[in-house]
Amino acid sequence: MAVTKIHPIKSTLKQALAYVLEGKKTNEGILVSSYACSPETADIEFSFTLSHCMQKGNNLAFHLIQSFKPGEIDPETAHKIGDELAVDLLKGNYEYVLCTHVDKGHIHNHIVFCAANFNDYRKFVSNRKSYHHIRKISDRLCEVNGLSIIYQIRDRGKSYKEYITNLDGTSWKSHIRRSIDLAITRSLTYEEYLIKLNILGIEVKDGKELAFRKASDQRFSRAQNLGYRYSRSQIEQRIIANSCDEDPSRNQTRYRRIPFAFRELKLTERALSFIVEQGIDSYKALETKQKELKLSLQTVQGELRILERRIQDISRITKQLRVIESYDKPQTKAEKTSRAELELTKIASEFLRDKGFKEPFPNSSSFAMEMVDLREQLEVLYGRYRRIRQDYKGIQKARRQIDQVVQKNPPQEL
Repeated sequence: MAVTKIHPIKSTLKQALAYVLEGKKTNEGILVSSYACSPETADIEFSFTLSHCMQKGNNLAFHLIQSFKPGEIDPETAHKIGDELAVDLLKGNYEYVLCTHVDKGHIHNHIVFCAANFNDYRKFVSNRKSYHHIRKISDRLCEVNGLSIIYQIRDRGKSYKEYITNLDGTSWKSHIRRSIDLAITRSLTYEEYLIKLNILGIEVKDGKELAFRKASDQRFSRAQNLGYRYSRSQIEQRIIANSCDEDPSRNQTRYRRIPFAFRELKLTERALSFIVEQGIDSYKALETKQKELKLSLQTVQGELRILERRIQDISRITKQLRVIESYDKPQTKAEKTSRAELELTKIASEFLRDKGFKEPFPNSSSFAMEMVDLREQLEVLYGRYRRIRQDYKGIQKARRQIDQVVQKNPPQEL
């Protein structure tokens, strides 16, 4: 279960970096990594990139927080997922510092990245669309690593605990709603509905306020806590509409036009049709197909990671070459002896020498053609990944729909 938040840093970049880099929170720096910058001088390197940016705005960086469910993940895996999130989101174009904190009851990642990228010096656009994109990447990474995720809660007023138990069918409110819906679809009068509900193990207290409870429970739940469709008047209207083959909520909720049991049946029929189209003729073959697609998906993801790392490497080399080229341009003596400039040039030179380059260093434009070729390969590979993922999601959805109906005794032949 990963919770992600993002907010801009406008004037306290150095303090924000100092906070996320604090030793006691990151196992004395073990859970710290960075890209295209050094954690200790990230504020200076961010400033250099921002100085080339022509766009207006006072955002210096963005602070992304990714939190995990307590006890579900270890620090090393959390750090790895945080790095994969940064790679997938920033595409090797932004400097960032990643820190995994272990000082609280839950493990969480802090990703501080520059507001402008160092390739074309355009600023990162943070809005609702980009936030949902971040959530989508984070959820996908959690699914791949076998972690739980938070799905969007559609029912207002439902607690998170109830929402989680509702996912596996253990929510007592969900059980009462399902029983009421089923009793309504099988009844022509309110009295018949009460008898059917009692057969299903639900007791009704029909006093000042309508309330329900399972026979094994001690407390009643008021109808208003179940939703507006479970009030006395709504139930009576639904029973009348059921006897007339109509649904009173037709103009309110499209998804509830058909009874609950029939809706499940239609979903299962749709899943069966999809499976037959895929040439699958047994439940075992369905499981095998899902495993094969998952393996293919993981293989392509591995190839994507290798290619993305290479693009990141070339981008970082290009960035450091540009730092040196910018410093070598004719400048005034005061600018030439700037402490920040000297520090950045020293870092860039050390990085390039570590990569095997010797002075005089090559021109940054010499890597342009290789970058174009790598990005074309990446686009082709992403197309293949999207096709496999679409097939996998289709199989996964079909199997889930079938399991909802036959989860206790799955059929061997479909």
